Amino acid sequence: MTTVDAAEESPVHLDSARGWVTACGAAIVVMAGFGTIYSFTAFANDMAEEFDTGLGPISIVFGITVFLYFGSALLSGRLYDRFGIVPLLIVGGVLFVGGLVATSYVSVLWHGYVLYGVGLGFGGGLFNAPLFALVALWFAKHRAMAQGIVATGSGLGTMIYVPFAQRLLAEYGWRLGMRWLAVIAVVILLFGLAVIRQPPRVQMGSPRRHLSLVLRTAAFWQMGTSGIFFTIAVIGTIGLIIPFSIDDGVEELAAGWLVFAVGLSSIVGRLALTSLARPLGSVRLLKIAFSGLPVAYTIWFITTRVDAPGTKYVLLVVFASVLGVSYGGFVALLGDVTAHLFGLASIGAVVGIFFFFSGTGALIGPPLLGFTHDASGGVGVPILMVGVIALAGVLVLLPMTRHPLALPTYIGPGGPPPTLAAPAAGAPRPLAPVRLPGTAPAPAAAGVAPSAAARTVQRLPVTAGATAPSPAPTAIPAVPRVRPLDDGLVAAMSQPRSAALQDAPPEVFWPVADEAVSSNGQS
Repeated sequence: MTTVDAAEESPVHLDSARGWVTACGAAIVVMAGFGTIYSFTAFANDMAEEFDTGLGPISIVFGITVFLYFGSALLSGRLYDRFGIVPLLIVGGVLFVGGLVATSYVSVLWHGYVLYGVGLGFGGGLFNAPLFALVALWFAKHRAMAQGIVATGSGLGTMIYVPFAQRLLAEYGWRLGMRWLAVIAVVILLFGLAVIRQPPRVQMGSPRRHLSLVLRTAAFWQMGTSGIFFTIAVIGTIGLIIPFSIDDGVEELAAGWLVFAVGLSSIVGRLALTSLARPLGSVRLLKIAFSGLPVAYTIWFITTRVDAPGTKYVLLVVFASVLGVSYGGFVALLGDVTAHLFGLASIGAVVGIFFFFSGTGALIGPPLLGFTHDASGGVGVPILMVGVIALAGVLVLLPMTRHPLALPTYIGPGGPPPTLAAPAAGAPRPLAPVRLPGTAPAPAAAGVAPSAAARTVQRLPVTAGATAPSPAPTAIPAVPRVRPLDDGLVAAMSQPRSAALQDAPPEVFWPVADEAVSSNGQS
């Protein structure tokens, strides 16, 4: 077996050029997804006039779409863990483009609920969350920055697509405008299929066992609940910022530039905050980003009390900028925080559940603001309401731990997952976790020396024809080495992390093969 010292070398695919190309390709696909869906805000008023309805019923289309776009990650995350990204890009892309074209022909509003919602929402959701999980597996040292690049795609979509959709609306109307957006989506999805690559698969623990442990943590539910509040506020705002601003006396073209400001500032937030993730910590920055939302909505509410058009618009630009930085930073840091707190085992499923929580908020937000606007006859009440919702989300998130969670996910030869208790004689023995090279070692009990397995990792071939020496295929067994748990290791696994490890990168479980185990998995 070929092993390398954990302090000297890591699997070659991590932080590689191929990973950066994949991250950039994923960002462009995410841009097309978010941008196309968010362009709905440019078409909302014309659709309301054509179907003779208020903003409330029209906003349901947007709410359903974004709910499915995020919520379908509950399924797509698990599908990604099993099948990889390519099938999801193909099937999701066909549904996405088909839904956009079909919506451009609807004659009854509820048809838009089905075609736009299921097509763009569910279709786009099949590849959206998996792209974030995919990029996380390509990186270790620069994971936060790579996630920021992918998340920048949604900011670019908001910044570029909405003004572009307004231009299409002015030139061709909303129906032909949607068809042009469909053509652009086809080109970008084909580009994504050409450049996005799946990282080498490495077993990092029992996914089902790991997911069950994650679901039992307080941090998981704090992130999920705060994510619902976050998307109620942000998605509701993005969906209705143009009609709200027009209703408050802003010209239509100027209102569209507010969405541009949100998108531009969100890019600044994504790149700036992710670049600070290593020195300051992703969890701390996530809380700071969320805390900017109540500040933004306070500014927005003040603008409703200002009569001077120039002053009002300046304040609206400030509001859009603060909102964008908070929104962009939160979205960009979410994937890195997930890996930091819970590790990479079953990351597709974990990220998918968080996106589902976000989708729930997205389903609530736009209709809540739209119907509140219709009932109150103005924008002041819904703005005040969404500010309170954002503040509630901050209060939920602030107490969350910023330290990686010691989740004892073991690798074993099958059967029921083992527990921390010493196994009975003859029972399968769990493998002690081995940390990713370059990260801090696992906490050890006093007087217990680290094992040889904890100091080495198996070098796995990444590409066919690699020149680096590697064992014959039969020398890499299907079942990793297992060894007994002594009392010291059990005690160490049960202890909280030391102060020196509290901000360490997340734990990754790299199996170390044993030559004594045959290729069929039986010793």
